[in-house]
Amino acid sequence: MSASAPTAPTAPTAPSAPAVPRMTRQGFRALTATQARLLLREPAAVFWLLFPLGMVILFGNIPAFRTDSDSLGGRSVIDVYVPTIAAMVPLFLGCVMLPMNMASLREKGILRRLSVSPVPVAGMLAALLTVMAALITVGVALIIAVGRLAFHVRPPSDIGAVIASFVLGSTAVLALGLVVAALAPTAGAASGSGVPVMVLNFFFSGLYFPVAQMPHALREIGGYVPFGAVMAAWSGEGALWQHLLVLAGYTVAGSVVAVRAFRWE
Repeated sequence: MSASAPTAPTAPTAPSAPAVPRMTRQGFRALTATQARLLLREPAAVFWLLFPLGMVILFGNIPAFRTDSDSLGGRSVIDVYVPTIAAMVPLFLGCVMLPMNMASLREKGILRRLSVSPVPVAGMLAALLTVMAALITVGVALIIAVGRLAFHVRPPSDIGAVIASFVLGSTAVLALGLVVAALAPTAGAASGSGVPVMVLNFFFSGLYFPVAQMPHALREIGGYVPFGAVMAAWSGEGALWQHLLVLAGYTVAGSVVAVRAFRWE
């Protein structure tokens, strides 16, 4: 009887890499709708969408605020303040609401659970940013429309430049908010870090007193602060390419830092 030939040992199979979760369009829409519902349940978010609109209506109904002034470059108070008030919407949502929302998820351990769930963190962040961007668009457009249609606020000389600067200004503060969101362990810490950024932008956007009345040195510094650059683009002061470059720089740098510094818990 002939002995059978020995079988060659089989090589061990390498363990397959875990599948990267993918989000379908339907899943992304559902996640975005959930993020929108959660955000709009926050009284602060609703307040900061309605409060700026109320300011425009209040200022527009004060006769003295509709009178042109030499100290404002021949413009009225309402002309000067409509873009500044519109800036309040992206500044609050980007610098405060975004990081507080993310830090609250981290504080409650939701981010840690999501890290092992089928929901990719990139999808969650994209859904949150989509909601923020939609609210910013609606809020800014409504304020400017009411100012223009109800109180005849003068439009800027270059509409395209203003739209580009507002879009880039919003992405810049959203990127800065993501940096705070990536690092803040609690909602309180996120608020404590985001509010100073918001207040600094409020100052250089002319909320506390008009930019036209600032000393020249302060206006120069303001050109390197996100919404100081946006207001300079609105008024046509300085080189437009420089303002857009500053805003794009904040967007890119903030996004890179946020991605590298992100912590699950």
